[in-house]
Amino acid sequence: MKLEVMPTKKELEQHAEIIPEIKPASILAMLSIMQAYEKIKSSIQDVLEKKYQLSEGKLRIMIILHQHPEGTAPSFLARHAGVTKATISVMLRRMIRDHLINSIHDISDGRSKKITLTPQGRQLMDTILPEHYLRISKVMENLTEEEQNELIRLLTKIADI
Repeated sequence: MKLEVMPTKKELEQHAEIIPEIKPASILAMLSIMQAYEKIKSSIQDVLEKKYQLSEGKLRIMIILHQHPEGTAPSFLARHAGVTKATISVMLRRMIRDHLINSIHDISDGRSKKITLTPQGRQLMDTILPEHYLRISKVMENLTEEEQNELIRLLTKIADI
C-alpha cells in the first residue's frame, strides 16, 4: 500500500463536521504508521525475495523452526506464524519440495508429524538471520534505544497487545 496522496487535515476536519467521532490527528497518525510500515517492510522483504527467493511467510516459519531445532507440529507452526492450518499445509508442502524442511513422524506419537529444518534450511537460516537482523537494526538506527522502547510501548498500546 503506497500512500502517495494522504488526506489533508482540512479534508478530515470536514468529515469530522459530519461525523464528530472522526479524529483527524488519529487518522493522520495511523496512515503515517501504515505508510512507514509498507516502506520498511518492502525494504527488508525485497532483499529476502530477490536474494533468497524467500517470502515473509516462509521466513517466519523457518525462524520458528530455527528456534525449535527438535522440530514442532504443523499446528504449532500455524498458530505461531498466524496462519490457518490449510495455509500451513500448502506452505509446508512447498518448503519440503524446496528442501528447506523435513516432515517426520513424531516418535512419541506415531499419528502426528514433526517439522524440522533440513541441513540446507538450517544453513540458509545461519546465513540469512544475521543479515536480516542487521537490515532491521539499520532501519532503527535513527532512533535511540529509549525512543525504540517508547515506540514499542506506543505500538503495543495501539494494538492493545
